[in-house]
Amino acid sequence: MRARSVAATSLMAIVAAAQKTMPNIAVAQFGQTWYGPNGPWSAIEVSIGTPPQKVYLTVATLSDMILPITPDACNGIKACIDGRGYAYNDSASSTWQPLSDRDIDLGDDMSAGVIVNGEAYGQQIRGLPGMETVSVGGIPDVKGIYVGAVSTTTINNGLFGLRNITLQMYLQRVIPSPFWAYNTGYGNGYRLPQLVFGGYDQSKYIPGTMQNYSMKLLPSGMSTMGVTIDQMFLNITGPQNRQTFKTNSSLVNDPIDVIIDSSTPFCWFPKNITDQIAQSVGAVWNATIGGSGAYIYNVTSPAYKNLQNATLAFHFSGPMNENKWLFNSMSLSQILYLAAPTAGVSGSSMVPYLPFMPIDKPNSYVLGRSFLQQMYLMANYHNMTFSLSQLDLDSTTLTQYVKVGAPTPPAFTTNEPDKSNKLSGGAIAGIVIGVIAAVAIILGTVLWKLRRKIKVTPPIPPEAENIYPQTSAYYAEISGDNLGKAGVQVPPVEIYTPGRTSEFYSPPMEVQGDEPSPTNTKSVPQEQ
Repeated sequence: MRARSVAATSLMAIVAAAQKTMPNIAVAQFGQTWYGPNGPWSAIEVSIGTPPQKVYLTVATLSDMILPITPDACNGIKACIDGRGYAYNDSASSTWQPLSDRDIDLGDDMSAGVIVNGEAYGQQIRGLPGMETVSVGGIPDVKGIYVGAVSTTTINNGLFGLRNITLQMYLQRVIPSPFWAYNTGYGNGYRLPQLVFGGYDQSKYIPGTMQNYSMKLLPSGMSTMGVTIDQMFLNITGPQNRQTFKTNSSLVNDPIDVIIDSSTPFCWFPKNITDQIAQSVGAVWNATIGGSGAYIYNVTSPAYKNLQNATLAFHFSGPMNENKWLFNSMSLSQILYLAAPTAGVSGSSMVPYLPFMPIDKPNSYVLGRSFLQQMYLMANYHNMTFSLSQLDLDSTTLTQYVKVGAPTPPAFTTNEPDKSNKLSGGAIAGIVIGVIAAVAIILGTVLWKLRRKIKVTPPIPPEAENIYPQTSAYYAEISGDNLGKAGVQVPPVEIYTPGRTSEFYSPPMEVQGDEPSPTNTKSVPQEQ
């Protein structure tokens, strides 16, 4: 009996020690160059392979895989490679483990169901799937990451799928939870991008605007972040107060389900909605632009003057959302440009466009990257929830990182692919998607068992007691690398590095993960 008591006490001590030694958050770096040809857009700095190869990728909130372009996508032309955020050469990496001996279609991983000209979002992405070692946010050598070496594509930068690497970082115990928080920033440098793993920045959003939702699981095993828009207004009332509005009728007659996905710059809506928005701000549909058409601003139109004072107001259905709205000031986030090599755009022309795309296919509506410029999006794979909050455009609050906790996962070993057998492209594509889904299902089972065995403290309010020194988190949000003439250059910014004392940053604070219950499956953190 005494031996059992001692053993139980020892086990409790081990569990307690594991909780006390919870890893810290990781803050990703973004390059100082902003990219087109439909931006300017921010790009995250990622190192792939051994030795590490630095690339700059577009954050893709829906995707699992990391999809860097290879030199083949640019025919080896250096100017093209630099302008697309560098390239990854799989043959130069000792840790590259191919899952196929031929290129396959990798676009399904980035699709929210929007198919244009037979491709996801009308963008071709073909390459070689495999597994690699990836470093991001100061966390080196995250193993077993699904990577697609893209050799043929019409996208500019590659894509940084968030789910697989977030889960692997958590399972390999280098971040405290399978949680991330993201804002894409603006290309004018007024608001810089941010991506936090294992926590969030409570200074980024307006208190009281948070809306919490449960993720939806597709038959394939992939999780999606979907909401239902039951009201949507275009308000032309002036920029003095972006959160008040006057209008006569909603653009949405019946509720529509939409997926949130940052891999596309566009918001994909029924044509009657996109046409109304375009006409109100002086944009005209041009079928010759971009291969499948685009709304181009007519700067001589009287309606174009409305753009400066136009705000889109979104209301999402939900029991806690009766009086909660999210706003998108069009004068801030809708000023984007199409440039070469976009079809129909020549030379050094910069064509301003409205980032809305018409699509009359139910269950294929999307809120893309342009919507997220003024939103703070958080995802928690521990309890399969996510939240949207209004970005605080006028905030002068010091940065405050908050750590989100989750049960310590068991030791996890990544599966090594069998190099002896090669399958067909279609079979490989199915296997890749299936394996990624299987990992997610296994993780869900592990987390469910851990939640049954370990009592998790409810979330602590933002005024947490445990303060961590600045040297314990990665603060270099902006990369020191400057790509010069590649992309669109923003004004110089101060570079922050780990271990450097800075008056502009306050320390991160700890928040424990929550224990979901039948009546509370909302995301961490929560606001009422």
